[in-house]
Amino acid sequence: MTSRYGVLSLSAAIALGVATAFVPGTAIAAGGSVSPQSHNGLKVIGLTADQRLISFYERQPGSATNIGYVRGLSGDRKIIGIDYRVQNGKLYGVGNAGGIYLISPTTAAATKVSQLTVALQGRAFAADFNPAADRLRVVSDTGQNLRHDVNPGGATIVDGRLSYMPGVDALGITGAAYTNNDLNASTATTLFDIDFKLDQVVLQSPANAGTLAGTGKLSFDIASCTGFDAYSTVRNGMTVKNEGYAALRSSSGTTRFYKVDLLTGKTYARGTFAGENTPVDIAIPLNQL
Repeated sequence: MTSRYGVLSLSAAIALGVATAFVPGTAIAAGGSVSPQSHNGLKVIGLTADQRLISFYERQPGSATNIGYVRGLSGDRKIIGIDYRVQNGKLYGVGNAGGIYLISPTTAAATKVSQLTVALQGRAFAADFNPAADRLRVVSDTGQNLRHDVNPGGATIVDGRLSYMPGVDALGITGAAYTNNDLNASTATTLFDIDFKLDQVVLQSPANAGTLAGTGKLSFDIASCTGFDAYSTVRNGMTVKNEGYAALRSSSGTTRFYKVDLLTGKTYARGTFAGENTPVDIAIPLNQL
């Protein structure tokens, strides 16, 4: 793609507060440890276009296991985003009509627990829990930027439109991931997005304002981001390392799973998805390492 916004330098990122969201000495791009259960890396949950939950390992996305079709929706036709909530370690999904569901990662059964009080706008969405505020962030390819309290009686707040410049909505944000997924009260968090139109990782700061700044260009032009999450390695209750992971579709139509350096945008291919198991979103279970 030819149109580009300038990226955010590491020093500028630190000035914007990214440093407070990463434990000193954290290596984002370096290869981390793998799950003790598998030499194939982290376990990942995926949601497919035909509304199935799948599970796969980081280094073997082409060998996904089918969990089952999502069932139990009420007032929604489909789930459009999934994420794990740090406060209880459970998997949640957002429905196309705004229903919020607990979803079993072993059976794919869904139970409605909340409802967005603002209608969703867009065709592509991303959902991710803020681990510090315990609020669900929902963003879309229209620039919509919502914050929802999933607790009983919780409401939805309409935050500032996603934009690089005031008054100009960003229309390529389809991936969102918060760092530092722990419950330590002294830990801050940072929200990163992926902009598929500009092929870059983006810092959304302040998250509630919707202000965007690119941190680094992806290693190649992408046609879409079909899933993005950040995994936090936690020791003694505090994050010691954050790593980004994404499902990215190339212009040729092939979707692969990548490790993504959040500050440079560099991607590291892990493998290719089989066609029927191409995800529309991903969520990485907590506390695997």
